[in-house]
Amino acid sequence: MKIKRGFSKSSSSWNSGSNLFKHFFASKNSKKGQVTVFIIVGILILFIFSGVLYLTKETTKEEFTAEGEPIVESVPQTFKPIQTYTENCLSKVAEQGLLVLGQQGGYIYPDLVGEYSVSDSTEADGINLEPLKVPFWHYNTNQNSKYNVVYNSLKPKLYAKDDPVMSIEAQLSRYVNEKLDGCLDDYSSFEGQGFDIEVSPIKSGKLKDVEAKVGERTVNFLLTMNIKAKKEDVESSLQKFYVKVPLELKHYYEIAEMISDAQSKDFFLETQGLEILTAYSNVDANYFPPISTIRFDHVSTLSWSEFNLKERYKELLTSYVPALRFLGSENFYYNTDDRGFLAQRIVDNMVLPLVGAEDLEVSFDYFGWTPYFKTNSDADGIIRPESLFISAFVLTYGQQRYETHYDISYPVLVTLNDAAALDGKGYKFLFALESNIRNNDPGVSGVPAETYPQRITSLACNNEQKDTEMLKTVVVDSFTKEPLEAVKIGFTIPEQAECEMGFTDEDGAFESNYPSVYGGVMNYVHEGYLSDFYPIDTYKYRDQKALIGYSVEGLSEKEKVIELHKIKSINVSVKKKNVQKCITPLSCSSVTIPFPPFIKDISCKEEKKQCFFNKGNTLLLGDPVARVVANSSMAKFHDYYFFNKALDMDETEDVFINLERVAGFHEGETSLEFNTPISIKGNSVAEVELVPGKYKVTIMSKTTKPLVIPKDRRCFAYDVMFWETEDCFDIDGNNLDKYVNGNVNWDTPETYFEITPEDLYTSNEIVFYVVTQDLSSVPLHIEVAGETIPSRVSEDMQLPGMLINVSRLPEVRAALEPKFIGAEGEES
Repeated sequence: MKIKRGFSKSSSSWNSGSNLFKHFFASKNSKKGQVTVFIIVGILILFIFSGVLYLTKETTKEEFTAEGEPIVESVPQTFKPIQTYTENCLSKVAEQGLLVLGQQGGYIYPDLVGEYSVSDSTEADGINLEPLKVPFWHYNTNQNSKYNVVYNSLKPKLYAKDDPVMSIEAQLSRYVNEKLDGCLDDYSSFEGQGFDIEVSPIKSGKLKDVEAKVGERTVNFLLTMNIKAKKEDVESSLQKFYVKVPLELKHYYEIAEMISDAQSKDFFLETQGLEILTAYSNVDANYFPPISTIRFDHVSTLSWSEFNLKERYKELLTSYVPALRFLGSENFYYNTDDRGFLAQRIVDNMVLPLVGAEDLEVSFDYFGWTPYFKTNSDADGIIRPESLFISAFVLTYGQQRYETHYDISYPVLVTLNDAAALDGKGYKFLFALESNIRNNDPGVSGVPAETYPQRITSLACNNEQKDTEMLKTVVVDSFTKEPLEAVKIGFTIPEQAECEMGFTDEDGAFESNYPSVYGGVMNYVHEGYLSDFYPIDTYKYRDQKALIGYSVEGLSEKEKVIELHKIKSINVSVKKKNVQKCITPLSCSSVTIPFPPFIKDISCKEEKKQCFFNKGNTLLLGDPVARVVANSSMAKFHDYYFFNKALDMDETEDVFINLERVAGFHEGETSLEFNTPISIKGNSVAEVELVPGKYKVTIMSKTTKPLVIPKDRRCFAYDVMFWETEDCFDIDGNNLDKYVNGNVNWDTPETYFEITPEDLYTSNEIVFYVVTQDLSSVPLHIEVAGETIPSRVSEDMQLPGMLINVSRLPEVRAALEPKFIGAEGEES
């Protein structure tokens, strides 16, 4: 309307001007008329210029609005502090939300889309970094045990129009809307400045609304909130607040999408994982078993432990996954490998032929998460070759076929780092990918390719190849902390050689240059001690000296050492703690109506519980640790209660113990396999060799004490019309002369048995405890409601197997904790 009014005035003035011009030409000699004409022309020019300027301003406003930036009304100077304060809070909270979203794969609320596991990421929907949770943008949703893989992606949508709930824009809007009040703090900071501020609902009925928009180079936030502010006699209303965070989130998202798409199409993670297997496989117990090869040997003593291979593969992934590189990224560098064409080809295959991230650092990491690692091993987890031997007269033929099928899954964390983002504060965008190898191929079944083992060369051990700075190691006894002299130190270069480095001196120290490699392993061998291994990437020490080892109790933190455990002979004995039995029998009766409709009903009820310990007293029994049910028997319910009282083993009982050392006490160290089987008869003592560590424990006891299971009559009822009837049959008794009566199985981290150096080296004996079934103390029969029923049933023989789980119950596990006996016969 202003524009129309302006043009109307201009038109009127122009008409008046025309008449004046006529008058001017009619009266040339009138100087007064000339002055008037020039004044009017000047006024006309001023009006025209003002109109053009106004139109230009309005047009600019419309184009600005079309680009997506709202026009925020101007605010009187008096209330500028309120506007600035609100926009600062909006910017601050928005930036916080962006940081959280970047560190969690595009999610502020990742728990809404999946579950995350610290210990088993490949069976979850992402990586749990505690407290951060990073979803997979490419992963297998099937359980690892299933042969087929089904791929899915938790990559969020970028725009709210595509996903109004979990898109990046929608999450940012929700986060800022939820967190903004905490920053604004009801504008309390303005109370002492004479301001009266009132916030009222907007049109939607809410107090505020936040809308986030991801732009090309910024992330924009519009806050709509009705604010009425008053100071003295001046009032003003504020409704719109708008900030732009200088962050190229769209760019990061597109690069992350490019990488995840490359993984889903080209399987670059699986390609690298398979090449690691190929490069580190050989017909050698120190390497991975070959995928497929044949040797013409008469016999083979080679075997591999699947568990050890899994741990070795974790070490290699830790070293090699970071070698993956994005070709068009800021931190790309070209690496060369002088070990030959094949080695260089493997290195080249770790380069992703992608461009567009020249302003970003792109890194790939694997932080030792537990992979899914399964092979065609036997039931004990051992891999052996398939052997063929033929002997005919004087001719003999032998063949060893090595064929290993690998199923492997592991997570990889991808980080996009823009150090210049957010005005130099930096920004990281993280997301996760999952590699899935099945039957030696990426994600699907396939025929394994035959591989040829590389030759081992000792050239890498030459002094010319030892190009690190001096690395020092100090080796001490794990108990006395005294230095160990003449410890042989070696260095394993994967797929290359075993280098003999030297021996420790009288101070337990050894210092030398090492070949610079990724995935190297230092090894320490000393007579009478358990050999120890320390994985290390010596490549990191090309330009710096280092003391290799870890901090231990009893030495200062600066004194990093390697501890060796002395192998000690120690006596082992066993005692038992029984589970005792109670029976809740049934009594049954029938009611018959001998006239139509001829009804017969059979009903049973539970009788009083009868226990065979504590003189039958059932007070203060607590809860049973196991129950056996004899269906269709009058002696139906058999409850077992654990008694924490140590008893000597009978001479008829044989105990078998297996101690498997699974770990030491220092992160990163590994040792030779240490497995100790023990056999003990009755109350005898066995002498075994042990070292400190964390152990899986398996104990099984057998007895030759005769046991009679009496005959038992079983009945089951059924209906014929209204007439309930029953069929009964006898289960023959059984005479047992040898059976399992006890079990213990601690094979989970929370149940492992820890042998510390202090416990082992100050003791002469370890007493183990096994939970056993005391069935011989139970009579053959009991009397119930005038009937004789068996108190031992065939189902009782299920209990020894159930004792495995009983031994893991926290209260039972604590009661069965082995005890160390010192030289004086007292507990140490």
